[in-house]
Amino acid sequence: MNCATAKSIFQAGVEAVLPSVFMPDFLEKKETSLRIGTQWYSRKEIRRLVVLAMGKAASAMAFEAQKILGEWVDQALVVTKVEHALPALTWPLLEAGHPVPNDKSFEAGQAVRSLVSSLDSGDLLVVLLSGGASALVTDLPEGCSQEDMQQFYQSLLGSGASISEMNAVRKHFSSIKGGQLARLANGASIEVGVLSDVPGDDLSVIASGPFYPDTTSIAEVEQLLYRFGITGHLPKGILETPKPGDPLFDRVHHHLLATNQLALQACAEKSLELGFEPITFHAPLEGEAREVGLRFLYQAITQMEEYKSQGDFSSRCFLVGGETTVTLTGKGKGGRNQELILSILVECLNNEGLAKQLGAYSFAVLSGGTDGTDGPTDAAGAMLDAAILEQVRKGELKPDSFLTNQDAYTFFSAAGGLLKTGPTQTNVMDILLILLQHKAPKLRAAY
Repeated sequence: MNCATAKSIFQAGVEAVLPSVFMPDFLEKKETSLRIGTQWYSRKEIRRLVVLAMGKAASAMAFEAQKILGEWVDQALVVTKVEHALPALTWPLLEAGHPVPNDKSFEAGQAVRSLVSSLDSGDLLVVLLSGGASALVTDLPEGCSQEDMQQFYQSLLGSGASISEMNAVRKHFSSIKGGQLARLANGASIEVGVLSDVPGDDLSVIASGPFYPDTTSIAEVEQLLYRFGITGHLPKGILETPKPGDPLFDRVHHHLLATNQLALQACAEKSLELGFEPITFHAPLEGEAREVGLRFLYQAITQMEEYKSQGDFSSRCFLVGGETTVTLTGKGKGGRNQELILSILVECLNNEGLAKQLGAYSFAVLSGGTDGTDGPTDAAGAMLDAAILEQVRKGELKPDSFLTNQDAYTFFSAAGGLLKTGPTQTNVMDILLILLQHKAPKLRAAY
């Protein structure tokens, strides 16, 4: 049992939440009518059918929609991350920057605003929304430069704020996030299909909820900025967002299409198929990456010891989903999943008690982003098993210094253990999985 086993379980989770799986359930076209979720529309009653796809999974979601809707679509726009475009998609597409917006992100913001503003009450807008759109589709508050906004996003990313907190702030320094695109749609009917990448599947948080009422306030945003010490390069003018109950949302309907929970369920089924009893932690994967991974590893080992005391020696796959945070203090290269695994490796080397506990098992630990990217790297995350741990123990690399400098990508590039999948065309947060299998007891030689 090694990292390859863990990777196969992770990939099963990713495959369960691909747009090719869930989009046919969301959209259905018949001769004269169209179903979106459970709502049927007559084609003759729609003046224009417009599709807007935004996020890391936008290209694949749009491609599935294009196959289903075909020539019925009058206008479309797709905005996704650089290197996430699908050649088979023929709709207009922009590849923009993430997690920090680039020039194309601001161009995308203008294009999206223009498209939505062109709608009227006889039009139907189908929105295909996935995580990442907060950076991919960006606008500039009055008096703010692109450089200021980029530094503002960078400050948020390194502050240790959760995705909910970051998006609460982003919404109030934008005229298109936090439900404000619905304000620009001139009374058009809007159906939003959502791929969730946030804990609790909060529709107001996913992609900064561009068509969803916002429950956060300017006062809360000011408190968050103070708490996380974000003071420099602030955009000018905090904007208030439309709230629940506003009539502008009367013709907007949201549909949750796929979640982290579905991915975890598929991981559990795959692990069972491979001989592991799956156990999914109820607590979400959240908090500082370098602390959270260790906490779940210790919980998994404790549970294994409890089962052992009851005479149960089954192999198990412990699963948890969510999204950790990283407070940037170093100058290295990496992502939250890589930092999580590196912190476990460092603890295994420095803590004799943990090393002894793990020594009783064949093990593998993997933490990866279901979108295939982790921070500003080409890796989805990282993996650790006994072979990698032993290789590091005998080698000359000093993982402590890499962790201090938050340079996990450089470390795992040298030591092995990077999880690389390429862009997956989906995005339902991260998955941490821990495989523990009791080692067979050594038999004493008979004399």
